[in-house]
Amino acid sequence: MIRGAVRFRHSSPDSVNSTHSGITPTHLLALVPAFILTAMPPIAASARDLGIRGATWIIAEPDFLSVIGGQLEILQDSGALDRELEKAAGRAIERMEEPEPVAGIAPARNRTTRLFDPTVKLETDVFGSDGTLIAAAGTRINPLEYSALTEDERDLVFIDGRRQVEVEWALGRDRPSKIVLLAGRPLDLARAHGRPFFFDQGGLFAERLGIHHTPTLALRDGFFLRLVEIPVYGDRERPPAGKGRPR
Repeated sequence: MIRGAVRFRHSSPDSVNSTHSGITPTHLLALVPAFILTAMPPIAASARDLGIRGATWIIAEPDFLSVIGGQLEILQDSGALDRELEKAAGRAIERMEEPEPVAGIAPARNRTTRLFDPTVKLETDVFGSDGTLIAAAGTRINPLEYSALTEDERDLVFIDGRRQVEVEWALGRDRPSKIVLLAGRPLDLARAHGRPFFFDQGGLFAERLGIHHTPTLALRDGFFLRLVEIPVYGDRERPPAGKGRPR
């Protein structure tokens, strides 16, 4: 408490004087924060454990892995798990026996020939395992300049394995070839004819080479591939007027 420090008298509504020269209400207001701070008790700087406030509960939800394990045990005990596994295995085997056919293919109706340039342009630099630059981005590379079409220079024959006439035609060629199915059952054909039948999984070859009709031959012609569409007809199929059967 401040005693006798200042005495006020009112001389007018707009002015306030004191017995101490130069002390104004503004000066007194400036002393208020300091007075408050000195009047407050010191606050401890260190924190302390205030304990638990309110009720607490144990987490009621079961463990997620335990739930899954319990469900699997139920399925296994009932035999449902084994049935689902058998179904999944059956679907996988069926997909292997008859892969998804390449979309958009149709039997060839006219004999056509075109050249395909397999050259590719590198989008990024290619480095060896030791960091040596092998080829810079922008380099154009033709795979046929460095290796044969296949290890034994076989032709590639793309056919629709669902058409028996195409299968028989491909098997009857007098040149060594690798038969690539765009549709059909390659394992059944391999078992029936005692030779491998390949399948264009996902249509990667057909898309890259622009194959839309079968049969199509892919023959090496220098540094190009010569793609030949050859129409073949079965006994019940009649060639268009002026068209003979392929030889």
